[in-house]
Amino acid sequence: MNHSAGIIIKAAAVAVMSVASTLCVTGGYGTLAAISIITVISLIGSIHSDYCKSIRLMEQMIMNIRCGDLNISFPSNLKKRGRDLNRSMNEALEMFRSRLYESIVSKAETEAWQKLIRVMTHEIMNSVAPIISLSETITDQAGEDLNEERYRECMAAMQSIHRRSKWLLDFVENYRALTRIPSPVMRQFHINELFGDIRNLFARETTPVSFYARPADIRIYADRSLMEQVLINLIKNALEACRNTAAPLISVYAFSDKGKSVITVTDNGRGIVPEVLDRIFVPFFTTRHGGSGIGLSLCRQIISRHNGTISVISEPDVKTVFTIRFN
Repeated sequence: MNHSAGIIIKAAAVAVMSVASTLCVTGGYGTLAAISIITVISLIGSIHSDYCKSIRLMEQMIMNIRCGDLNISFPSNLKKRGRDLNRSMNEALEMFRSRLYESIVSKAETEAWQKLIRVMTHEIMNSVAPIISLSETITDQAGEDLNEERYRECMAAMQSIHRRSKWLLDFVENYRALTRIPSPVMRQFHINELFGDIRNLFARETTPVSFYARPADIRIYADRSLMEQVLINLIKNALEACRNTAAPLISVYAFSDKGKSVITVTDNGRGIVPEVLDRIFVPFFTTRHGGSGIGLSLCRQIISRHNGTISVISEPDVKTVFTIRFN
């Protein structure tokens, strides 16, 4: 029996019992009349309760959707007709969730590529424009007699062309590195083995880097070489951030959270200002003079190929934490 049919039957029962209670009163059957009246009141209360329950369920679902919580479903503890209807509703909700997710992912990818194209266009134009201008200057002076001063000007222009051309070549090489990350060769290994190798690489740094693992025998399933590259990039960034810090502290910590492996890299350096925090993983975006802007983007792509996530929180001059989570 579905919800609507139940209400109809209860309403019919109210009508029948109302007639019966009237007959009992007129016939002098007081006890039966009282029982009938109590039954009618009970049925009316039950109908009202069912109605309120339906209203509350709809209100809760509407509130969940408004708050962005789409992990909702219609109850299935009903009779056949109700189950069929609710199954159709749940299938429609699942399709809506799937399409919404695909739309969000597609929009995020489009925005990421648009940012990348803007950065590449900006950087290339910043190099190509002065190269063209300098080459035109040299061409104009090529047919003239070059005195010592003009010769120096031409040499300076050619050196500038060489520097910008070399920068463009490095830029393209960085882009190739960003798009040619090898597929991870996954295996299980003790995180402390990886920490030991990385600790040796930074042993001569004046800023100490601490490594912790809890429990000490924690293992992760990943590509060891690629994870080493990620942690080296993050530690180098932390060292750069702590360069002018009075008492620098850098720590790398691995632990398990609900059965999933997590690695954090924390420093107390200058931090990342909120205005650029959402752009630090965009390829070629950098706030550091002479930086390539691909280190963090490489880290994100590598972690993404491990079906994991990398995120950051930062309080400038207090603490910055990069968090890697494996799914």
